[in-house]
Order: sequence, then C-alpha cells, then structure tokens
Amino acid sequence: MFYIASDHAGFKLKQSLIKWFKRCGFQYIDCGANSFDSLDSYVDYGKLAVDKFEKLSKFGDKLVLICGSGVGMSIVANRNKNIRAVLAQSKSQVVMARKHNDVNCLCLGARNTGLYKAKLLIKTFISTQFLGGKYLERLKNI
Repeated sequence: MFYIASDHAGFKLKQSLIKWFKRCGFQYIDCGANSFDSLDSYVDYGKLAVDKFEKLSKFGDKLVLICGSGVGMSIVANRNKNIRAVLAQSKSQVVMARKHNDVNCLCLGARNTGLYKAKLLIKTFISTQFLGGKYLERLKNI
C-alpha cells in the first residue's frame, strides 16, 4: 500500500503516479492535495499523510511525498520518529537508503523529477530490501 501526497507544485506528478498505480494494480491512499491550489502548503499535506500513515499503515506500506524540490516534504516527514525519509534524486541513492536506513518514505521534487524517473525511483524503493544486521543496530541509535 502506498500513501501519497503532494502540494500544488507536486500535484501534476502525483496525479500521473496515481494513474500509474492504478494501471500496475498498486493499492494507494491519496492524502491530498485534491486539486491544484497555488496557495496550499506542503506542510499541511505532509503532516496529513504522515498522520494517516502512522494510524493506518501495516508492515511494508510505503509513503511517497511530493513537493517542488522534495526538501520541504522530507523535512516534514523526518520530524516524525517513525518515518525515515529520503529525498530521492537517483536510483543508487534509493538503493542505499533502503539497504542501510530502511527508509519508508520517498520524497520527490516535482521540479526536477519527471514521471519516468519517478517511476524508476518508486520501483527501486519497493524492490530493494533492508539489510538488517549492523544497519539495524545503527537505526536503533537514532
């Protein structure tokens, strides 16, 4: 299950990803924005998605947050003790974040991430497994 949210800057990319989720048969919960509003705030939608994720998610569920740069959403997400978010800019970065940090939240910058790249990053996000071992010990110290 994916929990997905965006502000106005990420709205178009989010809508395209939702269409792709449907075609692929991925289950998802759309946490907003529900329409384009240039005055909305990534903070509001980021918090809403994180709250829903915390209350409803089961083991293996993932969170995808999108704003203009991805930075704002990653800040909002990482303020929560149960979220480990990565601002994804490359496939190798997502691989390492999953393997070593067991990230459960992928943040995307819509202004620098097209649909093709976003799909690639999400596929990598869901197909890469956490290594555990010494990396689990490190996570416990956070």
